[in-house]
Order: sequence, then structure tokens, then C-alpha cells
Amino acid sequence: MSDTLLRSAVELAQVPSAVPLGGETLIEPDAPVLVEYVQRHLRPRFERLGALDIIDLPANQFAVRFGTGTDTDTGTGAGPCLALVAYTPTQHHNLMADPWSGRIATPVSDGIDEPCLFGQGITQNKAHQACLLALADWLVSEQIKLDGTLLLCVNNEGRSSHECSHRMLDALPTTPDLLVQLFPTGFDVTVGNRGRIDLYVRVTGTATHSSTPPPGGGVIAATTAVLARVEKLNEEVTRRTDPELGREQVIPYQVVFDPLAPHTLPNAAKITLDRRLLPGTDPEDTAAELRKALDEVATPGCEVTVEPGVTMLPARFPDDRADLLAPLDAAIAEHLKRPARHTMYGGSFDAGGPSSRGIPTVMFGVPEEGDLLGDDFVRICDLRAQEAILRRMVTGFFAGGSRS
Repeated sequence: MSDTLLRSAVELAQVPSAVPLGGETLIEPDAPVLVEYVQRHLRPRFERLGALDIIDLPANQFAVRFGTGTDTDTGTGAGPCLALVAYTPTQHHNLMADPWSGRIATPVSDGIDEPCLFGQGITQNKAHQACLLALADWLVSEQIKLDGTLLLCVNNEGRSSHECSHRMLDALPTTPDLLVQLFPTGFDVTVGNRGRIDLYVRVTGTATHSSTPPPGGGVIAATTAVLARVEKLNEEVTRRTDPELGREQVIPYQVVFDPLAPHTLPNAAKITLDRRLLPGTDPEDTAAELRKALDEVATPGCEVTVEPGVTMLPARFPDDRADLLAPLDAAIAEHLKRPARHTMYGGSFDAGGPSSRGIPTVMFGVPEEGDLLGDDFVRICDLRAQEAILRRMVTGFFAGGSRS
């Protein structure tokens, strides 16, 4: 069998898939860069593997189905159903010098003395897509029979929401008993995470020449006062904690003034806040909480408004379904020569979407060793380890899995 894994990873690493730099950090699933990537580069690679059962899904998404478990007449499932999901939008390593090289090199300066594959999105997306391609190639070439349904899914979520997953799950022929989101977790199985919501604070006033600032200082002074109050609110919010998931927070991560003109005080500002959520906190209530806090702030000559933005829900794997993770745990122990680690993810991702629908969901994947803004690379040995673990997990899942 040809080396589908490495060849696919190298080729995909050369294809742009990144969210552009700038104030708009969200990307639609039908954005031209994603349509090009999915329809002209990723999907054709599955098609070339043979006569696969490819299911077109809404939002520029698709799934590849294997196994004996779906009745094509009724759409009902027989036997267990496992979904492995890889994502396409690339969101980090934005200042990488040569993002689409797909080169293999040894990053000795990072303390690594073995071959690595470089490319923006290789750890977030493309290593996982290559693993799905290699898994499909193996299933076809070896004519592996699965007593159930395996779904290899391509998800275009890039809006910090669960919309793509919801649309995917609504259209799949059967509901997964276990959903594994392929993501750089350092080979940990992440079984929970906090949720998040973006909160937008808009400050509007009057533009003036910088030589004659308005009474009260204008929009910049008002924004400074707002940020000071947000800092105090964060001290209150962080008292809400969970022994496993950590604490809530409200942190500004973007402040944009408009217009940016010579010697001009702006007439508007947009502050974007990252509001982390624990289970039990209603995302919709956070905007009201922030409005109440900002009512205390004096902003002469300016209006301050608060709007909720995109939301991702908290996730926690159900304790009573640990049996579903046994095949993955066994595969990790076999290939990494250590027990599987179940951990909580420090950020937020898409697990809260399927989890909110009652689908047990975890994240799993290669380590991410590069700098958040700088180089993105994956060790070739880690890429191969992930593919081997997934292959072993699939055989174990369908050997002993059962529907709940």
C-alpha cells in the first residue's frame, strides 16, 4: 500500500486554508478559500481511493461512510456508530514565514532532533485529514468489514459556534454513539472543556481633532473606563469555579477604534470580550451581567452598548459511558506504551455542540509544539502514531461496541 498518510499530509500542507489576519476572525463555511480547499483538494483525494460512499452534507461538508450498519432504505442504524471528525479552517500560526511549504525538516532550534512536517494548520487540521484519508485507504485496500457504521467527517466550523456540527448531525444517516473530534491534544483524550461567548461592547461618540479633545476625553477615554470596569467584573466572575474545568472569566482580546485618521480622536470603538462559561451558566445571561456592570461607568458624551456574539457550549463526557472510550484507551496504551490520559481542555472547541445533543464527545490528536503565531509543525512519528491509534481504535470499537 502506498504511503497515503505522509503524501496526503505533505500535499494538503501546501494548500491555503487560513482565516485572514485582521479584525474579522470568523470565516463562513462557504468562504471561497474553504470551498476551494474542500471541493478541489480534500474531497477528490477521497474519491481517488475508490468507490467510497461519500455523503454530501450542508455547509460545504461531507462524510465518508463505512460498515454494514446503515439501512439505506430507512436510514436507521444497526450496530454501533463511530464518527471521526476533522476540521478545515486554519486559525493559528498566522505569522509563519513560509506557511504553505509542506517541507520536511528537523527543527533543531526548537530542541527537536527528528523529521517534522511544516505547514500552517498541520496540527490543527491537516494531520487529521491525512489520517482520515489513510484510514479510508486501509479500509478499502484491506476490505475491512465493520459491523456498524463508521463516519469520517469533514467539518467547516470556523465561526466559534456549533452551527456546522448541528447541520452535519441533522443530515447524517445515523446518530453517532461516540464522536471523536481530531484536534491537537498532545495525545490526551480531552473529556471536557469550558464554554465561551463573545461579548461585543460598542462605544460611540464624536470624532474630533486631537488638539481639541471633547469634554471627558471622548471615545478613547470612555473605552479606558469600560476596560477598567471589565477588569473588576473579571475579579467577580473568576470566583465561579469547577474543580475539573477551572474558572469563568471575562477578558478583552480585541479593541478596534474607528476611524484611524491623522490627528483624529475616533468616534467609535468595538471591544470584543472572551467570556468563558462553566456548565450551568446561561450564555444569554452574560450580556445582561455585563450591561449592569457598565451602567456604573461614567462615559461623558459617549454611548455604550453590549451585544452577545458567537457561542460555544461547555462539554463534559458522561461518567457512565466510559465503556465507549475503552477502544481508544487501549489503542493509546498499545502504541504510546503508556496509559491513556483523560484531561480537560483549557480552551473551548466544538465538543459542546454534539454533547448538548446527548452525543458523547471527546477530542484527541497529535501534540502542537510550535509557537501560537510562528511555525506550525508535526513530528512525522507523531503523525504515524495518530493514524495507527485511530486504526486500532476502529477495529476495537466495532469488535466490542454496542449501541446505548
